[in-house]
Amino acid sequence: MINTTRIKDIREDNDITQEQMAKILKINRSTYSMWEIGLSIMTIDQLCQFANYFNYSIDYVLGLNNNRRKYINPNKFSYTNLGMNIKKLRIKNNYSQFALAQKLKVTQACIVRWEKGITKISIPNLYKLSIIFNVSLNDLCYLPN
Repeated sequence: MINTTRIKDIREDNDITQEQMAKILKINRSTYSMWEIGLSIMTIDQLCQFANYFNYSIDYVLGLNNNRRKYINPNKFSYTNLGMNIKKLRIKNNYSQFALAQKLKVTQACIVRWEKGITKISIPNLYKLSIIFNVSLNDLCYLPN
C-alpha cells in the first residue's frame, strides 16, 4: 500500500531538513515529522504540494511505483477537478454512486460530496479509487495536460 518512508527519503536526498520542509509546506515541523514516521497522513493538497515541489508524481512519492523520473504538472490541484475525475471514472466504469460507496465502505453522500469537490477525500480512499479505476493517483488528481 502506501509507503510513507519515501517522503523522508525524498527530503533527505534533496538535503532539506524537516524544519525547512515544514516551512515550505506551511505546517509545523511536528506535523511533518508525523507524516514521515507514518503516524499521520497528509491531506491530498499537501501531498500534491510536496510532489510538485520535487517534481515527482504522487504515485512515486507514496511508493506506489519506482519511476523516479521528474514529473512536471502545470495544473494546480483542486478538489473540484478531483471530483470531476472521480465522476467521469465512476460513470466510465459503470458504477452508480451507491455501488461505489459500498465498494469503498463509505456512504453515498460521501461520493456525492467528493464528486462536487465539497469534501476532502482521504489518501487511503483516493488510493482505493486508483485501484478500482486502475489509474494513477496523478490521473485522479489532475486534469489532463
